[in-house]
Amino acid sequence: MGSETLSAKLPTVEFTGENLKPGKSSWIATCHEVRRALEEYGCFVAVYERVDLELDEAIFSELEELFDLPTETKVQNTSDVPYFGYVGQLPDIPLYESMGISDPQTLQGTQTFTKLMWPAGNGKFWYDLISFVLGLIVLRFLNY
Repeated sequence: MGSETLSAKLPTVEFTGENLKPGKSSWIATCHEVRRALEEYGCFVAVYERVDLELDEAIFSELEELFDLPTETKVQNTSDVPYFGYVGQLPDIPLYESMGISDPQTLQGTQTFTKLMWPAGNGKFWYDLISFVLGLIVLRFLNY
């Protein structure tokens, strides 16, 4: 008995020079794309030139490694903020897992999280995570 997998293609939103300038028609169009993607899918694939394809593929591979860790390891990531630490193993949605990282924009925050998940360390995960986050920080503050 085979199983069928429906391939849902997530919307892609490109963030480039012109569509990052508030008030420009391309910026307004990008805002509409983001809103439509969030309303219809709840997420989207963000394409940004400062996060290259190689880093993008690396971080997704390492996130797969992260979620493949034993549940006993993942549940150590706790938070006082609801649904921010490790969330998973829920009876109503058994395949759902998420994980928040406290202070991912700081070296200490990413190092603390990496050490929590991999007590012996995982330099590649840490380096790629901080590189990815720095690219997002630049994107966030381009308009200010």
